[in-house]
Amino acid sequence: MKKSVLLGAAVALVAIGWFGREAAGLGSVPREERAAEPVAVAVVAVTNAVFNPPREYIGHVEPAQVTDILPQIDGYIRRVCFSEGTVVNKGDLLFEIDEEQYEAAKNLRYSEIASAEARVIVAQAEVDRAERYYARLTSADERGVTATERDTAETTLSSAKAALNAANAAVGQARAAAAIADFNLRHTKVYSPISGQIGKALHHVGDYVAPSKSYLARVVQTDPMRVVFPVNDRESSAWRSGPHRRLRLVLPDGSIYDRDGELEFGDNEMNRQSATLTMFASFPNPEGRLVANAYVRILADESEPREALVVPAQALTRTDDGLKAWKIGDGMRVYPVDVTVDGEWNGMFRVAGGLEAGDRIVGGGAFRLNEGDVVKVVSP
Repeated sequence: MKKSVLLGAAVALVAIGWFGREAAGLGSVPREERAAEPVAVAVVAVTNAVFNPPREYIGHVEPAQVTDILPQIDGYIRRVCFSEGTVVNKGDLLFEIDEEQYEAAKNLRYSEIASAEARVIVAQAEVDRAERYYARLTSADERGVTATERDTAETTLSSAKAALNAANAAVGQARAAAAIADFNLRHTKVYSPISGQIGKALHHVGDYVAPSKSYLARVVQTDPMRVVFPVNDRESSAWRSGPHRRLRLVLPDGSIYDRDGELEFGDNEMNRQSATLTMFASFPNPEGRLVANAYVRILADESEPREALVVPAQALTRTDDGLKAWKIGDGMRVYPVDVTVDGEWNGMFRVAGGLEAGDRIVGGGAFRLNEGDVVKVVSP
C-alpha cells in the first residue's frame, strides 16, 4: 500500500514539472535558436579635426643684450643720475664725470686752430709775394737779370709754398686735437646705449674712474627677452627649414605665458657632446614676468595646423597584434579592424590607416564583444 502511494506521488510531481515548463514556454523553442539580445555600446564617428600636438623642450631665459657701462675718459665722478634697479631708456644720462679739465682742453685746442689758421694767412701772403717777384724776374730781359737772382727767386717761392703746406698741416693737426677734446668733453656725460634694467652702481660720487678700470654699471635688456633651448640632431633640419612654429612658454609656476614667441635663429654649429643645436627665440616681456636665467618649458606646435583623421583613444583596443577598432557594419553587427596611428594628443589618436572618415566604431566596452555581435547605440 505504501509503495503505490509513493509511486503515485512521484508521477504527479513529474507531471507538474512538465506542465510548468510548457507554461513558461521553455519547451517550445530550442536553446540554440533563441535570438541574442543586442549589446548596448557607445558609438563614435571617425572624423577630421585639428590635430596639433606640441613638442616640449627645456630652455632658459637670457637677455637679448647685456651692456657694461664703461667710461671713455679718466676723471672723478661728479654725479650719479639713476636709481639702482630701475628701468632706463636708451639715451638716458647715467653718470657725469668732472668736465673742468676737458672744457679747458677744448678751449686750448680751438685757440690752437685759430693760431694755425693765422699762420696759414701769413704763409699764403709770403707765397703770393714770392710768386709776383718770380714772375717779374722771368718776364724781364735776360740781359738785366742774372742767373743767381732767378735761382734765388725760385728758391724763395719754393720755401714759401713749403711753409704754407706746413701751416695748413698745422691747422689739420689742431683740428684733430680739437676733435679729441670735443670727444673727451662729450664723454664726461655717460648715457645708456640700450633700454633695460640697470643694476647696482659700482662707482659713486668722488670715485676716480678710467677706461682701464672696472665698468660703472650694467644694463640688461628686459623687453624682449630671449629663450634658449636645444633640439636634437634629428630635428635640427626641420627646425631650420620646416614650417613656421607657434612657440609658447610654461613658466616655473606651471602657468602658460600669455605671449607667443618668435624663432630668431639657430646656432651655426652642433654641440659635439650632446648632439644638439641651440635655438634662440624672442618673447615680448613688457610686464617683466620673464627673468634672466630662469628655466622654462617651450611648447612648439604648428602655427597653422591642418586637420587630420582622429578617433578617441578609448575607442581603440590594444592587442598583441596592435591596435584594433570595432567597426559597425550592416545590420548593426560589429567586426574588428586593424588600425595604425602616428600620434596621440588630448585623448585622441591620429589615424594613419584602417579607418576612413564617416566610419562608426564602438567607443567603449569592446571587451564584451565578439565578431558578428549585434549592438545597439546607447549614446552618440
